[in-house]
Amino acid sequence: MGDFQPEAQVKGLAGDSLIALICNKSEAIIFSVFIMIQRYKVFFNDCLLSISTPEEIPFGICEKTMLNPDRKSVGELLSWFEASGLQSFYVCTDDPDAFFSKFTGFYQIIEAAGGVVRHSSGKFLFIKRFGKWDLPKGKIEAGESPEVASVREVGEECGISGLKIVGQLPATYHTYRLAGNRVLKKTWWFAMEYSGELMTKPQSEEGITEATWLVPSQFDLVLNKSYRSIVELIGEISWDRGLDLPANPQ
Repeated sequence: MGDFQPEAQVKGLAGDSLIALICNKSEAIIFSVFIMIQRYKVFFNDCLLSISTPEEIPFGICEKTMLNPDRKSVGELLSWFEASGLQSFYVCTDDPDAFFSKFTGFYQIIEAAGGVVRHSSGKFLFIKRFGKWDLPKGKIEAGESPEVASVREVGEECGISGLKIVGQLPATYHTYRLAGNRVLKKTWWFAMEYSGELMTKPQSEEGITEATWLVPSQFDLVLNKSYRSIVELIGEISWDRGLDLPANPQ
């Protein structure tokens, strides 16, 4: 996933789902995850197309309302947005699930899975791939569930084992072209806990040059050099910022 451009800051971002990821300062690890509303966010490079009901976003944010849209109107909107260059565009519809079902009909679907990993020390795991900071993730193999794939991919990319899934986070979607065809990648995200050694082994054959542990108050240092989808995902999480800082990542 190497198409996006970095967002300036994560502080103050308003999440599309209310996600509380509570970090206990004690030895215990607590992830408390609450998903309050349903909305789809699709990233076209660094541009965001948001699909929701009018009630799910602040008044005046909705830029186009489409009630009972057919495949033709959804396709026209998609082509227009791809050519528009807009950074963000908010579509309101009475049935986001039905809208998104028509939307995905224009794409080849690829699924991946990854994790937001919290160590018992209160630090979280990030990787650097092809010069961008990211979260560990990878494609789901045939016959795998998203949960199994996420644990396998995080373990392989960072050289750690003993991961435990403790909650599910919002999926992210991004698009790209492959041999002239539209591709939509869905990435399933899971909150994970880990209490093993902090030593990591980045999977260099996957383009990963670093795997490092950070506390929440230091996230801006990496999110400034990350992808918009990752910035949005992290922005949907409430973080405990009362932890000591590690050395600054480069």
